[in-house]
Amino acid sequence: MAWLLETLLFALPCLAYVLWRRANPGVEPGARLVLAVALGVLLGLAGLLWFGLSRSLEAGIYVPPHMQDGRLVPGHTEPPAAPPTGPPIGPPTGPSARPPAPLPAGR
Repeated sequence: MAWLLETLLFALPCLAYVLWRRANPGVEPGARLVLAVALGVLLGLAGLLWFGLSRSLEAGIYVPPHMQDGRLVPGHTEPPAAPPTGPPIGPPTGPSARPPAPLPAGR
């Protein structure tokens, strides 16, 4: 049922414009109205751009909300795990790594 309300709220400006055009078929929107709408759209886009550029993502692992000991723990970001220390596991890689020697033929 919520989707119906969201759809109606989304379509309301378009429906209002269609009704206005049907009620006033010969009247074109004035220059001030067009300028106000264009300014509103530009301000909205500028606000979206500002919000998108000013919002920083937190480094770490997101933990969604969950139940713990009978209470709801809100979602949060945990710090990333520390990188492992010590010698690397596995074969060496990079320019200093050499391919293994070939096996002798005939055996």
